Amino acid sequence: MKKWIKGLLLGTLFLTFLAGCSSKVSEDDLKENNWSIEPDEEDVPNMIASFSDHVMSLKVDVDSIESTATDEWEQMGEDFAKELASEMDFKFEYTLDDDQITLQDTDNEDESNTFDVSEEDDNIIFTPIDDESDDEVETITLQPRESEED
Repeated sequence: MKKWIKGLLLGTLFLTFLAGCSSKVSEDDLKENNWSIEPDEEDVPNMIASFSDHVMSLKVDVDSIESTATDEWEQMGEDFAKELASEMDFKFEYTLDDDQITLQDTDNEDESNTFDVSEEDDNIIFTPIDDESDDEVETITLQPRESEED
């Protein structure tokens, strides 16, 4: 369960550094689907992104988390952690201008990031513009999510 929590935190940090390439992506394109984000790291759960008028929501895709429980008590702990994770909802105000999107953290006005955005097939690609950290942030792919209750 510690791996899962660590993965959740890493995934959340990873997603705060979202970015994009270049191509016209409209607000309607973003709002058209719920989007699945599958991180490259192991033990990091998938995220679900959805867009409304000027607000992007991110939540943990608890269905993507595989159980590692070996007994009933561990299963109860995992179920509790999944319930908590399903209640987490991160909100970002977004501004889409040509081929760039700026995400403003709604809880922290000092936190904003600007990214290039492009389309590739049915996917939307975010690529970092200015990554000031030493960590290499890779391209994030938003894939249309299968039709199901999110």
